Amino acid sequence: MNKPSRSRSLLLGGIAGTLAIGSVATPAQAAIVAVIPDIVMFLPADVSLNQTESNVDIVGFDERQCFDPVADLTMDNGTIPGQAQVRISSHLLHADPVNGNVVLDGRAFFDGRILGVISDSTLLDDSDPICRNPAVTYPVAGNETLRGLEPGQAQDRYRIIAGGAGIEVQMDVSGASDQIRVITCCPGQQCGDVVIQD
Repeated sequence: MNKPSRSRSLLLGGIAGTLAIGSVATPAQAAIVAVIPDIVMFLPADVSLNQTESNVDIVGFDERQCFDPVADLTMDNGTIPGQAQVRISSHLLHADPVNGNVVLDGRAFFDGRILGVISDSTLLDDSDPICRNPAVTYPVAGNETLRGLEPGQAQDRYRIIAGGAGIEVQMDVSGASDQIRVITCCPGQQCGDVVIQD
């Protein structure tokens, strides 16, 4: 079982809080650039159920970076067509408690504008082959039917913040893990004209 390390307090503009700063992104890479309070940046070996567990942290990491999607990528808010000719990046937020029944919340900020979020278990499975980080083992498609945010669970939610550069997430995790995938525009790309199809 992998355990993420934690960063601690830092004063930002007079507001105390937990902040982890990521590596500086280059034009060929997009990145999570900051996380607060319950999100930690950590590259796990495995995000399958019961493999990377914490009762206090949501693990955030960069997946595939600055790539052209070769197939349609369906998100909660629509689909980026596989032939969109836009470079995108993918990032995963993962919560899997040791004992279950925890509510975790936090914010992650990115160096590219958020184009969409994938929070449905089936859509996470479908997008794994397109977005996965090759250094990480993912759940076998169909084996974890509750890996996304569960509809109807009031404390499973997210909201885009910071003018589209951040996400605020709350995960109410009981017997399964919770994961969401955040799709961003690769820095330096013109993604304003990307048409998200319904």
